[in-house]
Amino acid sequence: MLRKFEKRPMGSVKILPLIDYLTEQNQLLDAMGKILFKEHGALKDRNADLIDACSKEKAALLSKLSGNDQKIRLHPDNARLKSDYARHVEVLRLKLTECKRRNEVNGKLISFCMTSNRRLSDLLMRSRDRFTRNLTYTGEGRTVARGPSRLSVEA
Repeated sequence: MLRKFEKRPMGSVKILPLIDYLTEQNQLLDAMGKILFKEHGALKDRNADLIDACSKEKAALLSKLSGNDQKIRLHPDNARLKSDYARHVEVLRLKLTECKRRNEVNGKLISFCMTSNRRLSDLLMRSRDRFTRNLTYTGEGRTVARGPSRLSVEA
């Protein structure tokens, strides 16, 4: 059975009730909180594959959150956000603040991991250079071993 579809002018978008957008934002922020928690665990475990997957999920959720935010901002009933939906908006703000805090913590953990990896790399270079004696420094202050190895071993 074929149904006739209602014709709409080009560019016309169906506008949902404001509460639907607020409910979706709530669900998206809950999902973001879970991903940030999972990302934190992946960073602590140094699980590169999971970190990458979390990063992709975060990007997709941020895109959806941003799109919904725009729909809410342009909604004809958005004045009701300060009256009828004030409680919903406050809950969303609290969840968003918590997501931002968790993301900051994860960012600091990423910086710590990068610093730790850099130190380990420098330590390994110095250890290797004890035999080669050709350690130099880059403009950023990192160590680099260059030139041929001066250690000659014959078996």
